[in-house]
Amino acid sequence: MKPIKLIFLIAFFLALFIPASAMAEGPLSSGGLPIELDADFITYERETETYYARGSVELRQEGVSIRTDELILNTASGVATAKGKVTAIDEGGSTITGSGLTFDIKAKTALIADARLFYAEEGIYITGAVVKKTGTESYTAESVTYTACECGEGEAPAWSFAATSADVTIGEFLTGWNARFQIKDVPVFYFPYVTVPVKRERQTGFLPSEPGFSELRGFMLDNSFFWAISESADATFYLDVETARGVGAGAEYRYFRTADSYGEALLYHFSENDMGRVREFREDVDNLSRPETASNDRWRIKYKHTEVLSGDFNIKADINVVSDDEYFLDFGAGGDERSLESIESNVSLTKNFNGYSLVGQIRVFNNLLDADDSETLQRLPEITLTGSDKRILNTPFYFSSETSFINFYREEGAEGDRLDLHPRVSLPMSVNGYADFTVSVAPRGTFYVVKDHPEGEYLDRFLYDVQSDLTTTFVRVFQTGGENLSAVKHTIRPKLSYTYIPDTEQSDLPDFDSVDAIEKTNSITYSVNSTLTGKLKQGEGALYQDYLYFDLSQTFDINEATREGENEEDKKKPFREINGELIVKPTVATSVTAKGKFDVYESLFSSFDASLGTATSRGDSLSLAYRFVRDSTSYLEASARVRLTEPLDFIYLNRYSYDEYKSLEASYGFEYRHQCWSAQFGYTNRLEEKLLFVTFNLKGLGKIAGFEGSLVR
Repeated sequence: MKPIKLIFLIAFFLALFIPASAMAEGPLSSGGLPIELDADFITYERETETYYARGSVELRQEGVSIRTDELILNTASGVATAKGKVTAIDEGGSTITGSGLTFDIKAKTALIADARLFYAEEGIYITGAVVKKTGTESYTAESVTYTACECGEGEAPAWSFAATSADVTIGEFLTGWNARFQIKDVPVFYFPYVTVPVKRERQTGFLPSEPGFSELRGFMLDNSFFWAISESADATFYLDVETARGVGAGAEYRYFRTADSYGEALLYHFSENDMGRVREFREDVDNLSRPETASNDRWRIKYKHTEVLSGDFNIKADINVVSDDEYFLDFGAGGDERSLESIESNVSLTKNFNGYSLVGQIRVFNNLLDADDSETLQRLPEITLTGSDKRILNTPFYFSSETSFINFYREEGAEGDRLDLHPRVSLPMSVNGYADFTVSVAPRGTFYVVKDHPEGEYLDRFLYDVQSDLTTTFVRVFQTGGENLSAVKHTIRPKLSYTYIPDTEQSDLPDFDSVDAIEKTNSITYSVNSTLTGKLKQGEGALYQDYLYFDLSQTFDINEATREGENEEDKKKPFREINGELIVKPTVATSVTAKGKFDVYESLFSSFDASLGTATSRGDSLSLAYRFVRDSTSYLEASARVRLTEPLDFIYLNRYSYDEYKSLEASYGFEYRHQCWSAQFGYTNRLEEKLLFVTFNLKGLGKIAGFEGSLVR
């Protein structure tokens, strides 16, 4: 017999999948959405108000479906029973299967036998001998298992939690009693009580702990609790226990009130058992030396905030305060923080108006290389007013300016106020449409009120500078006719600049920063800039990618070229270093950069930075970064990930100092990935310690176990 189709107005099976909030928002709340029923046989018994459907029964409604062998629905009581194999899929792709199903439309409850639930958004599987639906997204279950591993029916998952009974709330947690952690259905650990996440978004609860071990710290257990305060705010609380070192506690708060108002705050405190013992682990490492200002109480306060106000006002705060100069050596996140030599706290208020930017700042510095910051200059406050080019009435001249006022404060040494006025008048011209020529003159007045300065309290300086720029642009577009790359644009911008600043007496001025010592200048700078941009087809539009950026410049010092030599050995060197920068991006995943200064007289680089980064679609990656400063630094950092097989990667990292001819840190490891778990095995050799570590991560749970141990100090 052909399938018989009936259109029902009662959305009874939606009680299994649609949360109450969704039911209340649209037509579903009235039960008015039509549902299509297909079956080989459908009959209706008027006396009992019961529908009977048999043979390939299928209910469908806008992406939601349920299939079963037999279905009985009593419209009077609202109770329905599905017999035989039951399979249901909701619009999110989540599925439930079982050998039988009884559900109450009015109470929105159900009883499922031999149930297997898969929630696509969360990526988890839950099975139970008997599962009772107690609410729109809540269940109780007997003989229940939980896993994120994909496996066929009857196949043992790689890992799972099993419990005699459990309560499940989708989007929150599964709470089980008399629980076991299993590997391939073999019990490994027993828990009288366990809670695991069944989350579709951030939820309040404990984050996975991170256990470990090292000689310095002893046994470690990092605990954290996440509080989802609201959709726009959250907080995380930390409790870090290290048996051989001490205990740390902290809190982090993040908020996002609007796109114009957001920030974060962090407070962390660590109580050391013995700070002297900590220093013993790094006492022979030069680059880990700092003034020994730490006590057993270590702490950090960090606060960031951005607020955009009406009237083009902008407030920003970036506060960073630590207990001691050694803090980042012990608690820094990565090499950058561990090598910090100073930190700054800054609060600023910005006002933009009519082409001007007014910025008021309070800037406080902490020199981590000096135990006594009494001679460190603070800027309390610093006020700058910057104006971009604006035409002067109807003349061809333009006006711009840079003005600053700074109160330099410190406990010991010269301090005081400085007002620096630097207006500029410029005249831009076009050279027959082939080039642009701009000449400008800028008088400069700097005024001081200084305390504890041998040259007096009131000081000033007057000078000026003259600048001229001649530049042009050459552009050519090459039509490639390629399937993906349709055109390439090549741009060349040569530029010639002249700068003149007269010789001005400044020896009597205080030495706050570079503004107080402006050298006389009479120089010509010539440069060329080139870019190569590709136009890629992207649907009906286009995507532009810069394949090449190249910049080269050098300055010729006229003062040096025309000065009189003191003797024959006093060679003139009017040509300054050649500055170059190169960026090559042949693909989206590959980039090569190089930046350096070349001494033409020594035929050597005085400084050079280069980097290479590339990645493949299968997961391989390579990163190289080299930094060189003559007579100072020669340093290479290399990292690589090689996909040996689909689930297995080799990981490598090396930070090598060519100055000291030794590796500062070298790591070698393997990462194995399964569909629902991963493991890392590695060895790290640092100057202060050698580590072996093994960590395991379960999908949906994070790091659940691991160890790391120091082989030697």
